Amino acid sequence: MHLNWLSLDNRSQVYPFYKQFMPYARLTKKERIAVFIAEQNTAEVTVKSEVIAAVRLRPTGLYTLVTGMLIHPAHRGKGLGHALMREISHEMIDKRTFIFSLPHLVNFYRQHGFERCQTPPNDIGQLFNRYHSEEKPLSLLIFKRNMAE
Repeated sequence: MHLNWLSLDNRSQVYPFYKQFMPYARLTKKERIAVFIAEQNTAEVTVKSEVIAAVRLRPTGLYTLVTGMLIHPAHRGKGLGHALMREISHEMIDKRTFIFSLPHLVNFYRQHGFERCQTPPNDIGQLFNRYHSEEKPLSLLIFKRNMAE
């Protein structure tokens, strides 16, 4: 399985995936979308392909927001989230890539170079304040590349 970066004219499979499993997600044209697609050969040798994991990179001023990371429920627990993060790691810029994490996923993102951000840049801070609430608590994380890599 390899990562596929979807062009603007080749996103038809990802829209129903998000609609089904993350209906509140709003995909924009300026975002870059990466997916893992499972392909299955049938007895008739036709190929059925299905999006099983996706992540979006949204430019925000001089920064990038990793957003909309989603693993198909039938494929969770198989390491696809870690694989997605490894595959997009070359796209993440030290101290310029952020993520708004659900509290239970903070440790997952820490394994991929993210840490809590106390003083975000204005663009990111304002966006975070629009999404974060008592009803939907989020943690603001910043990517810091490990210099040993």
